Amino acid sequence: MSEVFPKNMNMKQAVLGTLVYFHLFEVPLTRSEISEHLFFAEPDEEKISIYLKESPLVQLVEGYYSLSKEPDFHAKFFEKVQRARRLWKKIRRWQWIFSICPFVKLVCVCNSLPIYAASEDSDIDLLVVTKKNRLFLARLCLTILTGLFGVRRHGNKIKDRFCLSFYVSEDHLNFKDLALEPYDIYLAFWIKTLEPIAGDYRIYEKIFEDNHVWLDEYFKTLTLHRRYFRKSSGFQGKVKNFFEKYLNRDDWEEKSKQKQIRRAKEKYYGLKDRSGTVISETVLKFHDYDRRKEIRKDWVTLLDQLL
Repeated sequence: MSEVFPKNMNMKQAVLGTLVYFHLFEVPLTRSEISEHLFFAEPDEEKISIYLKESPLVQLVEGYYSLSKEPDFHAKFFEKVQRARRLWKKIRRWQWIFSICPFVKLVCVCNSLPIYAASEDSDIDLLVVTKKNRLFLARLCLTILTGLFGVRRHGNKIKDRFCLSFYVSEDHLNFKDLALEPYDIYLAFWIKTLEPIAGDYRIYEKIFEDNHVWLDEYFKTLTLHRRYFRKSSGFQGKVKNFFEKYLNRDDWEEKSKQKQIRRAKEKYYGLKDRSGTVISETVLKFHDYDRRKEIRKDWVTLLDQLL
């Protein structure tokens, strides 16, 4: 299965594939979440329910389904849920920073937090979408603002801080060129579980519009999220507009770009694993350790064992 794109799974394979993927992150699923996140198959609710009820592989504890037989698996997950609630409170407290930051079009929480997989020492991973031709000024401003208030991850200050490691320009919202071959189950799910928190919600919708062709190969159902999104206030909009009017200069963007790319490339050439780093005029992605191949391999291995 690792060399072939696993399209058109039967219902048993799809349910197991979905549970296996979340199992890798030690996360169980509710009945509705299984249908929502079902891989490579059109949800057949009756068949899903029958399989979940009859399969000896599936455990049901307090409304959550999983493949784990460890006695404390679900207890650890419920601790993660409480941790996630604490992190979302912190996000709400500091959402205003993203609403006033010049040239920032959208901010989404991504990776572990949206699926309740954050560990005790986790940071808060963000995707930042910037205005076209202003990516580097946006990054500079957001770095300054989050650093000024002590909420940005840097050095050994990681826990509960915002990780600003992924920026894209609004004219580069199709992530297909970042996907692994022959398929990238992690990136597909990463997009599917993005949680927008600030900015222009239409940009979030456009992410799905621009990626729907290749995402449709992974998921038959795509649900847009709005539970944590907050519109900026009138005052925040005025502050943002003021800074943008003052800073909206091509020469400042060019100087910021040259300096940031030079520093990024110096670090890039010192990395052992460069697969998680992208440096361009429209994408800045800094992940020193890219787990996507490892996760895909583990997913295939465990799923093959269960099937």
